[in-house]
Amino acid sequence: MLGCCVTWVACNADDPPAVSAEPDPPAPPPADSATLQPVSLPDLSQNTESETVADQLRRQYDALVATLEDSEATSSERSEEYGEMGKLLLAAEYVGEAEACFRNAQALAPRDRRWPYYLGHVFRSMGAPARAAAFFEQARQLRPNDVATLVWLAEMHLETGDPGAARPLLEHALALQPNSLAVTLGLGRVALARQDYFRAVQHLEEARTLNPGATSVLTALASAYRSLGRLDLAEATLQQRQAAARAAASIDAEAIIRPYDPLMEEVAGSIRSAANYELRGVRALVEGNHGRAAGLFRSGLELQPVNPSLRHKLGTALALMGDARGAQEQFERVVQQSPEYARAHYSLGVIMEGSGQDMLALGRYAAAVRHDPSYVEARARLAGTLRRGGRHDDAMAQYEWIMELDPFMIEAPFGYAMVLVSLERWAEARDQLADGIEQHPHAPGFPLALARILAAAPDNRVRDGRRAMAVLERLTDEEQRIDLGETMAMTLAELGRFDEAVSWQHDAIAAARDAGGGDLATRMAANLALYETGKPARTPWREGELP
Repeated sequence: MLGCCVTWVACNADDPPAVSAEPDPPAPPPADSATLQPVSLPDLSQNTESETVADQLRRQYDALVATLEDSEATSSERSEEYGEMGKLLLAAEYVGEAEACFRNAQALAPRDRRWPYYLGHVFRSMGAPARAAAFFEQARQLRPNDVATLVWLAEMHLETGDPGAARPLLEHALALQPNSLAVTLGLGRVALARQDYFRAVQHLEEARTLNPGATSVLTALASAYRSLGRLDLAEATLQQRQAAARAAASIDAEAIIRPYDPLMEEVAGSIRSAANYELRGVRALVEGNHGRAAGLFRSGLELQPVNPSLRHKLGTALALMGDARGAQEQFERVVQQSPEYARAHYSLGVIMEGSGQDMLALGRYAAAVRHDPSYVEARARLAGTLRRGGRHDDAMAQYEWIMELDPFMIEAPFGYAMVLVSLERWAEARDQLADGIEQHPHAPGFPLALARILAAAPDNRVRDGRRAMAVLERLTDEEQRIDLGETMAMTLAELGRFDEAVSWQHDAIAAARDAGGGDLATRMAANLALYETGKPARTPWREGELP
């Protein structure tokens, strides 16, 4: 007789799953004990992570032995004990021993889709995608509408070079879970593998909409644009990927893309270790669940109180929750316990800079760079603080370092140009910004700054209103409408079109007021008065407003 089991179908990673019923397929009878594989504890003397992990494994193994020795234990009970042991071993990365447990659990309960599903993950961890696919397929046969199974099975087909087999699985998953980043990215990768680049762009742009900071999405999208010959869009996407990778590095992780997967969550939650809590906390951070992340990091610190990475991540979670004081306390504890931990110095600098303590922030950024000379984010902050403090030569030296270390970091060439502006080296600033446009054609800061210098620099040899207008005509970014509007007004005034300059400046002032910048709007009135009297601006930026 056919039974009925429950399938969990998630709408997205954050929503509770929907429920649908499916008939269980017929299954062979459970195996007898003669067909089961021997299971023993791995060598726990090499596990330096935590004594707690070894203790958990020993307790679970004792429970397994007790059940196996109980003559009244049912096949179902023995299967569960093997499965629990397997999950703990898989979480602790003893995949060989986990395999034997899951095979025994499956032999005793062949209709339970958990065991082939976990075996799929065992072989995925071993780097054996074809064998993993065979077990994920068994799990799919037992529950055809499970999105996680469909995604992982498709992933294994992609890894074995069979996008044709992956595609229908992902299309089925998309029908069940339309807003899944994992599914949409998978379809984009399938299209890439099939050299269907237009369809790849379609799927991957949708994936970018779901998560603009997912670096794996941006990498695949850049590849698709490059294959279509759209090198401009490929470069812009790679620049976005570089920025996203730097943001992810602040928590030592790229965005983790995965389907809603309650079975693997059980595995992740089965083991108490600092590394496990850290990994789960990072996932919670990436998913935007900052409170849960903080709780997981605290649990990890209970096991390893002097773990700089965990404590720094706890501070990061608290900062994202708006608890700046709590975050600062955690960062200060890190530098007390591990003075060489550069990220904690950097994070303290960010907090101090945010509260207007630039001199204290300067010291922290300098310490971060001293302990990690390749830390470009810290160098960029250090350079910016030096620039605002009038230490122009020191700032330029830091920007030069960054441009050598990371050519994709837009802040360095732009900041270097702003130092030249501060020094009133207008021609050099103009040329630096023009080079920036060539290197970073989709970054609006460079053309806006260049147009301001061309329109309003006090050096007659540098001003060129027509060139400024040509630069601005290529900009359409609505998000820059205050800056763009005021720069356009400067340019029109330089060209002698004062009535138009007045109109643009009025609009820019209104936009500033709408954005809550009443003080800025008041300062902008000075240029409006110039244009109303037929005079052009001769100051590209007001004092204290240099970007």
